[in-house]
Amino acid sequence: MKIFGIAVLAAAAVLGAAAVLLGCTTLRAPAGAKPGKLRVACVGDSLSYGCTVPLFWLRRYPAVLGRLLGPDYQVGVFAVNDRTLQDTGNKPFRRERAFRQSLAFRPDVVVLLLGTNDAKDRNWVSSEAFLAQYAALIAAYRALPSSPRILVCAPPRAFPPPCPPLGLPEATARGRIPEIAALSAELARSEGLEWVDFYTLTKDRRELFGPDGLHFNAKGARAAASAVCSVLKGRPSAETR
Repeated sequence: MKIFGIAVLAAAAVLGAAAVLLGCTTLRAPAGAKPGKLRVACVGDSLSYGCTVPLFWLRRYPAVLGRLLGPDYQVGVFAVNDRTLQDTGNKPFRRERAFRQSLAFRPDVVVLLLGTNDAKDRNWVSSEAFLAQYAALIAAYRALPSSPRILVCAPPRAFPPPCPPLGLPEATARGRIPEIAALSAELARSEGLEWVDFYTLTKDRRELFGPDGLHFNAKGARAAASAVCSVLKGRPSAETR
């Protein structure tokens, strides 16, 4: 029994370490603003946090974005796995410390990538409710003294997972992603903001995702970072099909 107990503890330790290394648990270190840098806040859920990407802190899209932008920029990650944009969702992002930290970061640029978890059946209310709560989130960043440039990102496509509960198993939720992408474009237009179309970038490209069909792999993270960088620097993206 003693050997069995040790084996169980060892297995739990291995699984726990794997979960951390793959970004499946959210560990946060506040990003202190560095003087003389243009501060970019990447705000979002597990897609920004880097869930399922091995060595995610080096390979997730905000980390790649930081390298693409260069030494004049500081990229801070303010993302929490499984969070919703809407406060009516089961795990609202705006109730998280990461949200408050993103405001305290005094960003010059905010990159918003939320909405995938809102597509779940238990979280979806209506397109009107989604737009209203997205506008409220944008207003919180617009009120900052730094008057940040704001980029609204359409969520990427969600592919069918190999088996539940991986990925986004609800077919209705996956089918809602294009609607949310279109709503994000509508909101960007009405608010006069820039839009990054991750949905079109990924809709026919299963190779950009990990095994669950939902989260970017390292290649997908590079594609996402390239798309954001191209908007920030006003040049065509290096990402090609």
